[in-house]
Amino acid sequence: MDEKKLWASRFKKDPDPLALHYSDSITVDRPLFYHDIWGSQAHSIMLGYTGIVAKEHVKNILKSLKKVKTLFTNKAWDLQLKDEDVHMNVERFIIDDVGIESGGRMHTTRSRNDQVVLDTKLYAREQLLFVQNALSELIQTLLHLAPEHVNTIMPGYTHTQHAQPMTYAYWLTYYASVFLRDLERLTHAYKTTNINPLGGGALTGTSFPINRELTTYLMGFDKPQIHCLDATTSRDFTLEILSSLATLCSTISRLAEEIILGITYEFRLFVLDDSFSMGSSMMPQKKNPGVLELVRARTGKINGILVAMLTMLKGLPSGYNRDYHEDKENLVSALPLVRDTLKIMTGVIKTLRINKQRMEELTEKNFASATELANFLVREHNIPFRLCHRVVGYVVGELVNEGKNFTDYQRTQELLKDKEIRVSIDKLQKLLKPSEVINSYTSLGGTSPTEVRRIIEDLNQSWTSYHAQLKQWETQLNKRLEETNQIADRIIEGTSIAEAVEAVVQNLRIHKAVEILKA
Repeated sequence: MDEKKLWASRFKKDPDPLALHYSDSITVDRPLFYHDIWGSQAHSIMLGYTGIVAKEHVKNILKSLKKVKTLFTNKAWDLQLKDEDVHMNVERFIIDDVGIESGGRMHTTRSRNDQVVLDTKLYAREQLLFVQNALSELIQTLLHLAPEHVNTIMPGYTHTQHAQPMTYAYWLTYYASVFLRDLERLTHAYKTTNINPLGGGALTGTSFPINRELTTYLMGFDKPQIHCLDATTSRDFTLEILSSLATLCSTISRLAEEIILGITYEFRLFVLDDSFSMGSSMMPQKKNPGVLELVRARTGKINGILVAMLTMLKGLPSGYNRDYHEDKENLVSALPLVRDTLKIMTGVIKTLRINKQRMEELTEKNFASATELANFLVREHNIPFRLCHRVVGYVVGELVNEGKNFTDYQRTQELLKDKEIRVSIDKLQKLLKPSEVINSYTSLGGTSPTEVRRIIEDLNQSWTSYHAQLKQWETQLNKRLEETNQIADRIIEGTSIAEAVEAVVQNLRIHKAVEILKA
């Protein structure tokens, strides 16, 4: 076959080399190669099963698809710039390999408009599972560490100032709670993505009697995307993925920032493992959190990708536009980056050491129990909370001016007495002890050990449910890919297309649809 582009029938000139390079899709398409093969296998099987393309041609196409897949895997063949994208590269290989009489039929009823969004969805779906599994492991790590720290006291902060006592388990389960919502968002994004666009054609479907239920089954989609213009035009699934990733990364970045602050000499709450630290080329004493700083920075990159996608889509008319090429670029950039970031954070959390003594020292010496002193005055002295707030604020202010804190129980007692409130030293010692404060916060969702254990149990149940769903999806996709390859191999070996399909596909809905079409 000549070297003109497969779509160049009406053109008198070849593309300008600058235009060819500017519209290059090869680099971003390479990760989509295997997805393109899967989509072409499913499409070709469907063409044969419905009788649109004769068995001998389908057999040749499937045999050639298997061949190019092997060559690509063995690095004996690669995508070429002259054919501009993975779809045209694969089709040209098929035509050159088995001839246009067979290979030229593979694209029947199909447009690059539905093919490109199909490959993008297949890729995004796979990568979403990788991201969700990485996030699931991070959540599991947090929940695994939490039970041993339900009594490990640390200061809670608001406005980066000491607020109230809490525990390390409470801090860990806070992030687990947020990340579980991120997992829920990604789960919804997966469901939005897992709808089959193949069969949409260029934008209005086709006059051929295709069977979209069959291709939906073979590629493991939940259902066909019914409206063909919607199937080829809409990229809200990409927006949902990217917005979910950006939301997730904002939390990852916050976690990284807390650790970066916590490992400073001024805080000394944590010790970052050497395996996730970096040194200085000049200052030999330095142990820098360079990896965590990159986590913060790359969150900005994910935000930028989301904004780029939103901006790209905002003015597009209906129907396919080449602007959509950029959604592949955005997904290929974002999904692996977030997956790797999650793996980094899991490693950091697993190896992070905590300084229990320092945590307790900070909690005890900077008035973290002040709120509970006010609560005590409300309960035991029947004073309105706002007045109690004033009393405790007065006590704290005087102690600060004197360079003291609540551990000077006698001076605390004297200051309360100035406000005509009498509390024994023994009572103050027990009341102001951070561990006692923590034990008393038994309200739903509070930081008491009992309540945190309940939170851990609830979060573990949610995690187990999401994790089971991920494994179910993985199993289904692996099974559908295996079934597609089995059908293709049987057809290549000479089995009739109907027998090859029906030996594997046990779905009455598909069979009924095919019977209606054949009738």
